[in-house]
Amino acid sequence: MAVAVQRPLRGSRVSSFYPVKTLPSLSSLDSAFQLQEYISLLIRLDVHDVDSIVSLPGKVTFKDAEEKSSDLSDQAERKSDDPERKSDIAVDRGCWIYEQLRRLAQDLSHPLITMLQQECTRITCPEMKAGEWLYLCVAHGNDGAMEQCCAIDYILHTLDSATALLNSPRAFPSRLSIPPTSYRHFSSLARRLGRIFAHAYFHHREAFEQAEAESSLYARFLKLTGQFDLVPTEFLVIPPSAVLSGRKGRDEDVEPPRLLAAAVNPPREREDQNAPTAEQAQLPNVREKSPPGLSSDSSIGTDSPRRLGRNRTDTMVFSEAYNVAEELA
Repeated sequence: MAVAVQRPLRGSRVSSFYPVKTLPSLSSLDSAFQLQEYISLLIRLDVHDVDSIVSLPGKVTFKDAEEKSSDLSDQAERKSDDPERKSDIAVDRGCWIYEQLRRLAQDLSHPLITMLQQECTRITCPEMKAGEWLYLCVAHGNDGAMEQCCAIDYILHTLDSATALLNSPRAFPSRLSIPPTSYRHFSSLARRLGRIFAHAYFHHREAFEQAEAESSLYARFLKLTGQFDLVPTEFLVIPPSAVLSGRKGRDEDVEPPRLLAAAVNPPREREDQNAPTAEQAQLPNVREKSPPGLSSDSSIGTDSPRRLGRNRTDTMVFSEAYNVAEELA
């Protein structure tokens, strides 16, 4: 018996090509890429429902239950009345995070980066910055040396390197089971992808707001990093009001991320109201500053203790100090 093939009619909208009326259960998807297809269905069903897209579906393994027992109990209460979301499949936590990051990197291309390419050029944005921080690029192949490149090149290099890492058989030998040694890549990937949102928000606000209204991609990123502790809160420089529904992110009182939150001892820095500003500080003092996430009392998103004074990433430098060092070189 011949099966009729549905074809889109001329003039049809993209949303009408293959609409998802009801969400099938995860166990009903018989495919090797089960989680990828399930996330795709969730996004097609409602791209703005980031809670449903990011929340871990079905049962979890014993290891996951020990780590996130409180969070999973809250999710179970919310999903108990929804028969469409019930599943009898144990979803591996590492595989779920991997597929979420993989889809996030894929969705960054459109609409956000396609909009940025129209206005973010080598002339308008010669540096990849978000406030006072200057991001150095390591994707130039000079034995891992860090170089400065324009913002749009940095964004494309970051997206290319993230895609290459996610498809690397050495880092992720299988999409069905993520080894514990590969978990360390999740925080690095999320942190670097988050810089794209930060630059777009502080330097291309209209493009950011338009892309967010269409895809809610940063809201999904924020939910993912918060639920699975991928990025410390001090790295999330975009104010929460930017993703609140019904409220514009373009606020006149929003300031770029400052150096104060990235100090080695933030509470002490806040108490010293008479301390000189970053512009008045000398170069040796500036070099003692470290990127966000260095505070010793912050353990979010870290699995191993870090020594005081050790940078989480060497690709972040204070822009004023970098310019002075370039002039002195």
